[in-house]
Amino acid sequence: MIRDFFQPWRGNGRAKPVSSPAAGEEGPDPFIQLPKVGGPVWLLTFLDTIALLLAFFIMLYAMSSPSETAFKELSATLADRLNPDQETVATAPPTALGLEADKREAALNLDYLFSLLRTHLDSEPVLARSVLHRLTDRLVISLPSDVLFARNSARLDDAARLALFDLGGVLSNLGNRVDVYGHTDPAPIRSGPYRTNWELSLARAQSVAASLIDSGYDKPMIVQGFADTRFELLARDIDLPRREALARRVDLVIYPSQAVGTP
Repeated sequence: MIRDFFQPWRGNGRAKPVSSPAAGEEGPDPFIQLPKVGGPVWLLTFLDTIALLLAFFIMLYAMSSPSETAFKELSATLADRLNPDQETVATAPPTALGLEADKREAALNLDYLFSLLRTHLDSEPVLARSVLHRLTDRLVISLPSDVLFARNSARLDDAARLALFDLGGVLSNLGNRVDVYGHTDPAPIRSGPYRTNWELSLARAQSVAASLIDSGYDKPMIVQGFADTRFELLARDIDLPRREALARRVDLVIYPSQAVGTP
């Protein structure tokens, strides 16, 4: 009789009316329990809780500002843990020659350094002829090549080496970034170990930088040779021999920011 009560109706889509059983006839049981479908009831509550927690953490992440460096380190650590056989490549930090400008902290004030270095240069006979320039964004010590090197040579004599050793001791106590640039006059080289002014200016800059390092200066520096490319920047109202003498120099360029790698 239960089968007759649940017999499907193939009519026009409406439910088939079921007639009441006759008197004395046993009718269908109204408390028939259908088979259970799915898991336990508490699973629905558990899934709702997980969904709410997920939405909460997504909201927290959207409101935060995660560090890119920390995120990459965390990703690399998880990759090593989850897949130790896979080789991971770490991204190198930007260098001083990178495309983006380095964010360096400020060092000693250039006006203070100008007074300090002027006093030191005046007290050193070999470096007394040096020219100290106070520019807007840097301080430049122009060391005359004629008092440091022989003609067409990049070898420092003993007096110049001792003077640069003392100057390097002063610079090593500073946190400022210091670069070394070599310059020459336009006259072509006709003798000596160097064939061009480019080679000579770079070799002289390297000799000065090496002397500073020997004195204890251990901060990174940029060493370059410019040959005679800056000769036209000298004042034209100076007579030619004096301009050529000023062109033969090694510049120590001191910046107001700290050197890269300075603790």
